[in-house]
Amino acid sequence: LPILARGLDELDPDVALLQELVDPRQLDAIVTRGARASAPVRGALAERCVYDRRAAVVVKEERRPRFEEHTLGPSNRNAVVASFDAADGVRAAAISAHFDVFSPERRADQADALAALAEDRGEAVVVAGGDFNLDPVWAAGTANLRDVATFMRLTRSFADAGREAGATLIGLWRVDHLLVRGARRWLARVSPPSLPFYGNRLM
Repeated sequence: LPILARGLDELDPDVALLQELVDPRQLDAIVTRGARASAPVRGALAERCVYDRRAAVVVKEERRPRFEEHTLGPSNRNAVVASFDAADGVRAAAISAHFDVFSPERRADQADALAALAEDRGEAVVVAGGDFNLDPVWAAGTANLRDVATFMRLTRSFADAGREAGATLIGLWRVDHLLVRGARRWLARVSPPSLPFYGNRLM
């Protein structure tokens, strides 16, 4: 948590998509820390998720966030959605998700549910990010056709905003992803290990 807090302090994001929180008190600590800053934040955790490492979203209060929780397929992995005010009065949405680490079939179900969720949103811009536990290049090189198809499903609904940013896990694999729907331009970079991506100037 201290590494994550430092990263949030350095980047000062309007929206942060978090994964692998194991205790609601971790999110409470992040929100409390934000309340002491110049720009207070609000946050929501995937409270109904049956998996013990959950997704969350944190948004600056000035962006007037509203939060929802959605199940990603039959595995009961849940995503958190935040809708918020973006530039020029446009409403945007950000989705934080964490896919299964063991089963390509469950990852496929979760990706399909995530894509469908984004497609049904009414906001002008939808961003989805998180630990998807799959690297499309690695999957292609190892003939993991299920994961290749899973990522192709995602890129039918989203632009792969993190494609040029590089590896996010020990410099070898790109398992953390930033996907964008409705934006024309963006910037994605790999930052410290606790915050693999950040997006800037999504338009």
